[in-house]
Order: sequence, then C-alpha cells, then structure tokens
Amino acid sequence: MIRRTARTTLVAAACGTVLATGLAACGTVQQLSAADKVSTAFEKLGQGKSFSAKLSVDATAEQIEAFGTATGEKIEKDDAAALASLSLSVAVSADKPLKDVQPSKGADGAAPKTDPSLSSSFALTGKGGASLFELRQVGDRAFAKADLAGFVSLTGEDASEVDQLTASLPAAIQGALTGKWVAFDAKELQAAGGADGTGAAGASPAPSLDPKLTDGLASSLKDILNNDLSFEDKGKKDGKERITVTAPARKLADDLLKAFQPLTKDLPDLDALPKTAPTEIPDRNLSLDVLLDGGALSAVTFDLAQLEEKATATPLPLPLRIAFGKDAPAIQAPADAATLTSEDILGLLGTFAGGAFGADPLGAEANGTGTGVGGPGEAAAPLTDAQVKELTAGGTMNEEQVRLYNKLGMNYQDIKDLAAMGS
Repeated sequence: MIRRTARTTLVAAACGTVLATGLAACGTVQQLSAADKVSTAFEKLGQGKSFSAKLSVDATAEQIEAFGTATGEKIEKDDAAALASLSLSVAVSADKPLKDVQPSKGADGAAPKTDPSLSSSFALTGKGGASLFELRQVGDRAFAKADLAGFVSLTGEDASEVDQLTASLPAAIQGALTGKWVAFDAKELQAAGGADGTGAAGASPAPSLDPKLTDGLASSLKDILNNDLSFEDKGKKDGKERITVTAPARKLADDLLKAFQPLTKDLPDLDALPKTAPTEIPDRNLSLDVLLDGGALSAVTFDLAQLEEKATATPLPLPLRIAFGKDAPAIQAPADAATLTSEDILGLLGTFAGGAFGADPLGAEANGTGTGVGGPGEAAAPLTDAQVKELTAGGTMNEEQVRLYNKLGMNYQDIKDLAAMGS
C-alpha cells in the first residue's frame, strides 16, 4: 500500500510541478485573464530574495482512512496517521532577487557552479511540526540532523530499538540521529565517492547544449502550455482568488516527453525518459486549483481522488497541497554543529543501506557478499564491468551511481533490487 500511495503522490506532485514550472518559465500565457494572473503570480516568486514551498496531504488521518475505503484499498490507521502528519518543506534564499541568481561556468567543461550567495533548506516534519530530518546548505558547507526515534515512532514501531541501532556509531553520528546538527563539506563527500575516477568526481564533463535546442524547447513548452491548459476563474475561497487549471493528463505528458526528446542526444541521462506517458497517468482531464492572495501565489492543491480508477461515483477528496511563500527568513548556518568527515558519512550511508536490504545494520552478519552488505563503512565485493553494464541497462541508474552504491557497501544483488524498485 505504501508503495502505491507513494507512486500516486509522486504522479500528482509531478503534475503540479510541471504546470508550476512551465508557467513560471513561460510567463506569456495570455489566452485568458485567469491565465495571466497565474503566470504573473509565479513570476513574482523570483522577484524576492527568498522562496519556500511546503508539500503535505491536506486531510486528517480519519479522512485518509475513509479515502482508502472508498477506493477499495484499506489504509491502516498508523499509515494514515503518518501521511496526515508528514510535510516536506523546501526553501531557498540569496543576497539578491532569485531571478538574478545564475550558476557560473565550471572549468574545462565541468558542471556549472552554484551561485555562492544561494542557500537552501530541505526539511521533513511530522506530528505537530516536529523535525524528522533537515538538510541545509550555506556556502560550501552542508548541515544535517535527524530524529531517528521520531521516524520509528511514526510507523508505530518501538523507538527504543534506536539505541541498539546507533550504539556502535561515532558520537557525532549518534548526535545527528538524535536531533543534533552536524556539518560536512559536500565537495569532500563527492571526492570520496569518485576517488578512483568512477564516481562523481571522475564523472564526464557536463555536456553543453546547442542553443538552438534550448530555444526550441522553450518554444515547444510555450505551445504546449498554451494549447493543453485551460484556466477558469472560480471566484474567491477563504478570501483568496481561486483559479482552476485543467489539462488532458495523458496528452500533456506525451507532449512534454516529445518536447524533451531532441535533448537526449546531448543529455544521455534523458534517454531514460519514456517515449510515451506512463500508464499511471490517466487518459482524462485532471485539474488543480491555484490560490492567489493579493495577486501573489498562496497555494496549489491537487485532489488525489482524480487519479483513482476504483473511486466511488462520488469519491472522497484527498487534497495534496503545496503552500508557497516569498518572504521566508534567510537560511542560516546552525551554530555548534559537529563536523563530520567523508568517512563518517559514507559509513552512515553504508549502515542504512545494510538496514534497507535486510543485513544486520551493525555489521554482525556482514561479509561483503551474498545478499547482505557490509557494516558501517565496510565495502562489498567490487562489481565487475559486466555487472555494471547490466545494472545500468535499464536506465534507472548511471555508472557513477552504481559504483558509488557499491562503495557504500551494497553488492550486485542489492543494487539490482534497488534499481527494480525505481523502475
């Protein structure tokens, strides 16, 4: 059920993101005054020095359980409570308007460098706004903290097992898993992942795009958004203007995929994109509501019930909500953060990779082969070139990702299982 719910939510979020991003980038949609209002509202987000977005399911646990009943798939009480309480927040800030933030060119064809004035934050919160995980980047430093016990409690499990899981970890990592900030250098971690030339540091130089292709893509997106989207002003809701944006979901997805196809020659990673819309996207119109407050973007809501084939004749609503803000506080580096080395981080990731695939998370059953993985920082058997070729054949992972997972303690079968989960 969890995987199905996650996939459904992902499809809905993708629909909302595609529409929002397209409108913000294309700002010339003029066929209706309602469309002009929406386009202007998205453009305003870039005029400020900060921006935030918060994604959540706008329903109680009881409403989520009732939705499961209406669609013929029972949602357990604990799962419903978890979904109702979770929210995902993203924020960015800079010392200048966000529309003026531009990446600088990397040396010798390397990937573009992020504007040093740009800071970002990613946070997952649970019941009552309790912090479950937060990641910040300020300049060249990244900061993270997590509440592992909170995660465990969210699923209805015994949080006391957390002490056993973390007992043998370094003190700084134990602190990070119990809500204390740790700091690390993202570049150092990247170098550790590609020290032998196969990971991120040894990846091929970033490809350059033919300007004609990017201009053609922009033109195609404008045409698609003008032709596939319709806008209707629905008056006011709770004091905010409500505009409904409707599109034929399958056609919109197909048109967007076709628009990106010319880029696959210069961007190999895009070759994994399907040629046609996934079957999860229904072949019918889908709508989302855009809420404006004084002309500024307030929220976007999408009713997940629209995606359900098994819904009753009058399905219960299950709104997915993205709340926006353009005056969020500037993102600051937390004080008193303990510094982690790249070895600490790789060991931590290896620990959770082991736990995710059934091995003893503390390494008691680790041997680097078979179905388990190594303990913290312990390597699995190196992959052969043939295994790497097979693992990347499906398009869900590239070689750099596969080799880094192997360094983190995941063996061939583990990575194969992970690739299957993402297909």
